[in-house]
Amino acid sequence: MQGTWHMGACIAEASWLAYLSIFLMSGFKFMVGVGMSLAMGLGFWEQFITTTSGGIVGVWFFTYLGDRVRAWIARRRKRMTTSTLPSRWAYLWEKYGLWGVAFLTPPILSPPIGTAIAIAFGSSRLRIAWRMSLSMILWGLLFASAWQSLLSLWSRL
Repeated sequence: MQGTWHMGACIAEASWLAYLSIFLMSGFKFMVGVGMSLAMGLGFWEQFITTTSGGIVGVWFFTYLGDRVRAWIARRRKRMTTSTLPSRWAYLWEKYGLWGVAFLTPPILSPPIGTAIAIAFGSSRLRIAWRMSLSMILWGLLFASAWQSLLSLWSRL
């Protein structure tokens, strides 16, 4: 009986570590977290909650606490200003603004890159955090729904 309990505790611990790894990865690169959740075969709510909450926490972290990381990088590199940002980011910002960057952050950019771009162009930190959080929720719903729809379609074939 004791061996069974111990085995169950190990399995439960392993699953929490898997959820935690998806959560943390989603904060750095949202799409990698989505891929990990798909590989684990998570259900709709499990996938949505772990990837979206991880992405949102990553956005808030890099928006408010990422200054130390940026300062460390800036000391080792020439500080990037809005005039030295790559022209594709300047074009994106000029054409679409914060909403465009927030929209592209989960699927293409990542929370650290998206927040750095928005901060470099002078957006309010609170606006960055809220708009990117909304974007994470929308993309999380889209990816979780699309995956569940594909699974449903596949099971019918």
